[in-house]
Amino acid sequence: MSKLGTFLKYYNHTDMHLVSPIPRSLQREVEFLPNLRCGGFLDFLFTHKVWIARGGSRSVVHRDDAENINCLFAGKKRFALVHPRWRKEMEAHPNQEGPPDRFGFVDARLDPSMPGYGAYFGRLDVDAVDLLKFPGWSEVDWYRADLEAGDCLYIPQGWYHQVRAGPSRTVNTMVWYWRPEHFRGASCGDGGTGRVALRLSDCSFGYLPPGNEPKGERHHRGVRQRLTRCRPTGLHQNHRPTRLEL
Repeated sequence: MSKLGTFLKYYNHTDMHLVSPIPRSLQREVEFLPNLRCGGFLDFLFTHKVWIARGGSRSVVHRDDAENINCLFAGKKRFALVHPRWRKEMEAHPNQEGPPDRFGFVDARLDPSMPGYGAYFGRLDVDAVDLLKFPGWSEVDWYRADLEAGDCLYIPQGWYHQVRAGPSRTVNTMVWYWRPEHFRGASCGDGGTGRVALRLSDCSFGYLPPGNEPKGERHHRGVRQRLTRCRPTGLHQNHRPTRLEL
């Protein structure tokens, strides 16, 4: 489905939801949060996405390899989060129908017959967790974050999370990026880039870490890496604000 208008015709009457890179025209409406505008984070931007759904959706339990800032523009969402210290135990036995797997972990990269892609807890029913079948979940410490319109949540790299939308329409965006290997504190002082408001449309994306460690590196094994760049253009001042009813 290539047109937003086509999606809007169907989403009120189906379980369909939209996950897409943010169109260029809408990127001008989304500002980076101040905590990303200095320190070097903008050199290591990976991608951005927008979610639109009519409400009631929920995700599987999964983790992302990048840092994630997720902002809610409409509706309500609840995030359940688990620290990555559980990773060794939770992912020890992928694609097993039963014991020794205690968590319902699936890795589609190891078995092409598995539905979906990547690694996630695909055997787990997030609406009714079966603790007899997956007893490991009774031992896991987890945290909850409830977001309303205007709230943003930082999900650190490697943290497991599951997302549940409220009953009404939800619109949210996220930015994936990597933390710099060395924080550039000088850029956060007076006269630094942190005081300059930047929109998503002001920046390039697409940085990928060259090594096995998920972090932003300017040089790797003596080779300078291709970084992302931002330049305030003011193009957003020449466009109408996003229509609130969409």
